Amino acid sequence: MGLKKYNHSVGEYIYHFTFIPKYRKRRLVGKIKERLAGMIKFCAQINEWEVVELSIEPDHVHLLIQTNTDDSPSTIMQAIKGGTSKKLREMFPSLAESTWLKSFWADGYYGSTVGTKELEKVKEYVRNQKEHHAKEER
Repeated sequence: MGLKKYNHSVGEYIYHFTFIPKYRKRRLVGKIKERLAGMIKFCAQINEWEVVELSIEPDHVHLLIQTNTDDSPSTIMQAIKGGTSKKLREMFPSLAESTWLKSFWADGYYGSTVGTKELEKVKEYVRNQKEHHAKEER
């Protein structure tokens, strides 16, 4: 992580994304969770992005990712959600039955840029999702 050098620019583009399965179903567990993590990391690798932090909870995903200067947030989410949706439904046919439609993910996502000053705080937030949600359930 750090500054990335390009032909005519230098930059550090870090985004925090949150996205959910359709109907916020609690399906991101076990083998599905493992495969999803691998797919997100593979997508990042082939696009020359860096996964800074990744937290997959049963009903949502938090992703902190460093990308290239020419990748828009919508392009990043299209690559991640589009690719994983199709593959997850192929690998786990039972998922297709519960979503009814052609997409595993709900429309939309939360996205924000992360500056270097708040990077550590956001990394900690993503890293501690399990504890965060355990407090809410009490």
